[in-house]
Amino acid sequence: MAVTEPIPIDRKAVAIFAIPIAVFTIANWVGEAFAPTLLQDYPLLLIALAPKTRNFVLVSPSVDILPFMLVTVGRLLISDPLFYWFGRKYGDVTVRWMEKKAGSGAAFILWMERAFKKASWPMVALMPNNWICLFAGVTAMNVWAFASLNIGGTIARMLAIRWLGDAFSDPILEFTGWIGDHRWWLTGVTFTIVFITIVHSARKSGGLIESPEEIAEELEELEEELED
Repeated sequence: MAVTEPIPIDRKAVAIFAIPIAVFTIANWVGEAFAPTLLQDYPLLLIALAPKTRNFVLVSPSVDILPFMLVTVGRLLISDPLFYWFGRKYGDVTVRWMEKKAGSGAAFILWMERAFKKASWPMVALMPNNWICLFAGVTAMNVWAFASLNIGGTIARMLAIRWLGDAFSDPILEFTGWIGDHRWWLTGVTFTIVFITIVHSARKSGGLIESPEEIAEELEELEEELED
């Protein structure tokens, strides 16, 4: 993978990336923990906090298309430029850093990295997750090409999910109705699962969310290893 030349790690630049990502992470925890209640009472808030495909499908039949598209597309596109910019600014060291964070999932990351070399444009259009956006930045994909593929692909994906929600609206509404009827004890279950996941992650990594200073130090260490 052709990469951009790394530059000295700037603490302020790392903070521009790290702080929003930390906010998104916390928001996702909240959304997942209270998902059953939010699904019933505040469906748009659920998909804003926890932008998962399953949540999009479950919410789709119960809200109008305009707010659905605005919230889903807007929320998905917020973080993508951050990963693109971060990868473009610091190059291959960002990939190595995220691989390190992935732990046992690093093998899948390596597969995506190899696939990106062969099909960068389709991958940005069809599956613009954090990793793909990072790869686009690392390989210095043209910013306008990235933006066009990312925005167009995200809109198309949300329209497809909306179509799926409409096509299966009856069983989806029946299922979400059941969730609504039992939302209090289901929320207890989801809250417990999220809590256990957070505690396990904290014990495994030594902390829940790293500070910009810690991330900057790790990037500098990895950059030195790459140079050696």
